[in-house]
Amino acid sequence: MSKSYTWQDKIVLLVEDDSSSLMLLKAILSKTGAKILVAEDGETAVDLFQNNAHIDLVLMDIRLKGLNGLQATQQIKHIKPNTPVIAQTACVFTEDKEKCFNAGCNAYITKPIEPDLLLETMDYYFKKGIAQGILETVIYSN
Repeated sequence: MSKSYTWQDKIVLLVEDDSSSLMLLKAILSKTGAKILVAEDGETAVDLFQNNAHIDLVLMDIRLKGLNGLQATQQIKHIKPNTPVIAQTACVFTEDKEKCFNAGCNAYITKPIEPDLLLETMDYYFKKGIAQGILETVIYSN
């Protein structure tokens, strides 16, 4: 990784059912200082999200048993629409990408995960959230 990220104040919900992908993502994120919550299925992801109001970002695997990543994303977006959800998936067809965006995903990253791309994408959404928070506190006048 060419750039360093400092996210000690961030909470990331990592939704992944494949143990090797989970280990890789945890290793990538471990250098950032972000707190990581892990869910191995869609139902657990939605429960964790509902019970942790301070989750800043969701990394969502799409192919999950039971409640899949698209369905989980829709429920998460219903709970808190402004939380960024990044699909991280082996689904590479155009229609898969469209399904992710239609479900409410903000970004789409294909596996195998490129660490720099993942971290830059996450950083973009963290910074966007900070900027949005600042804009909401500004009062405009003509």
